[in-house]
Amino acid sequence: MQAVGRRGTEGLSVGKRVELRRLQFGLSRRVVANLVGRSEEWLRLVESDQAKLDSVEVILRLAEVLQVDDFRDLIDRPVRRVPPSVATTDLVRELQRTILDHPVARCDSNDRRDAFSAGDIAAELARCERAWAGARQRYSEPTRRLCGVIAESRRLSWRSSGAEGRDLLIRGYHLCREVLTGMGAHGLACMVADRAITLARYNDRPIVLAASLLQLANALLHTEQLRECHDLATTAPTLAECDAHLPGHRLLRGAAYLVAAKAAAAMPDPAEANRLLTSAQSQAHRVGGYRSVLGIGFGDTEIGLTRMEIALGRNDFDEVIEVAAQSDIADDQPAGRRARYHIVMAAAFAGRGDDVGAAFALAKAAESSPEDLRYDPDAHRSLRLLLQRGNRLLRRDVARLVALADLDGRASTGP
Repeated sequence: MQAVGRRGTEGLSVGKRVELRRLQFGLSRRVVANLVGRSEEWLRLVESDQAKLDSVEVILRLAEVLQVDDFRDLIDRPVRRVPPSVATTDLVRELQRTILDHPVARCDSNDRRDAFSAGDIAAELARCERAWAGARQRYSEPTRRLCGVIAESRRLSWRSSGAEGRDLLIRGYHLCREVLTGMGAHGLACMVADRAITLARYNDRPIVLAASLLQLANALLHTEQLRECHDLATTAPTLAECDAHLPGHRLLRGAAYLVAAKAAAAMPDPAEANRLLTSAQSQAHRVGGYRSVLGIGFGDTEIGLTRMEIALGRNDFDEVIEVAAQSDIADDQPAGRRARYHIVMAAAFAGRGDDVGAAFALAKAAESSPEDLRYDPDAHRSLRLLLQRGNRLLRRDVARLVALADLDGRASTGP
C-alpha cells in the first residue's frame, strides 16, 4: 500500500489530506463515504474542516479506504511547520563551495595584487544587502556577489589575523544565513551562523554577538531543534545588557521574542508563545515603526506576520486572514517580508477553499519578489491545491504562477 506523502501533505489540515488523497485515487465523495459507512455530506464537512474525525473506528476505516499506511496522518493535532529542505540548486552549490573553501588553501606568502581592499569588500557587501532587501531577483542577484564577499573578507581576516575584514565577514555570514535559510539549505545556514558567533566573540560591541546568536536561533527554527532555538533566542538579548539603553537593543530584544514565540508555538507551547508575543508588542511600542539593526528587522508589522505564521501552523485560516487585515504591510518594507505576508495569506485562502483569493495573494507576492514563489514551501503547497482543484477561470493565472515557482524544476519541495 502507498502511504500519504509527508512532504506533499505537510502543513495541510486533516480534511485537506483526506480530500487530496481521495482526488489522487479519482474517487467521488459518495463512493468514499459509502465505503466508510457515513454520508456524503459528512465527508464534505470533514474535507472542509467543519467536522473532525473523532472516532477511532472511522479513522481506521478511512485510512484503509484511502490506503494510508499511518493512520496518525488522519488525526487532528498541531501541525509542525518545518519546511523540507529544497533540492540543491546552483546558487546553493556556489555558496557551499565558497563556505567550504578555506583561505589557507588560497593564500601564498606574497600579497596578491588582485586582492580586494576592506573598502572594496564593504561596498560590494552593501550592494548585496540592498539587493536582498529590495531587488525583484533577491536570491540570484546578491548570491553570486556574496560568494566574492565571503571569500575576500575571509581571506583578509585570515591574512591579518582578524585585524581587518572580521566585521565584514560577520555581516557577510549573517546575510548568507538568511539567503540559505530562504533556499532551504538549513544545514549550511546553521554552519555560517555558528561561524559568525565565533567571530563576534572578539567584537567590541556585545550587540554584535547577540545578533549573531539570534541568527543561529533563526536557522534552528527551520530544523527539529525547537527547544534549542527558543533558548538561544531568549538568551541573545541578555548578552548585550550593557547596550540596553540603545534603541538597537530594544529592537533586537523584540525580534528575539518573535523567534522564540515561533519556536514555542511549533513545540507546541501556546502559553509560552502568547507570553512572548505580548512581550514583543511591548518592545514594539518603544521602537515605533519597522526598523532594522545588524540586518535584523522588527516592528508592528513583524509581530502581525509572526501571528499570521503561528495561526497558519495551527491551520487556523480565519485567524490568519483576521490578523492580516490588521497588519497590512507597507510598500517600504523589505521585499521578502512583503512576499511572505502575501504567501501566508495565500495559504490561508487556499486552506479555506478560496481559490481566487489564493491566486490573487500569490500574484501580489510575485509582484514583490518573484523568486520567493520558487523557494517558499507554503507558496508551493498553495499552488498544488490550486492545481488539484483545477478552477478553469484561474487556469492562465495559475499557470503563470506555477512557472514562476518552478514547481516541476529543481526548486520544488514536493514529491
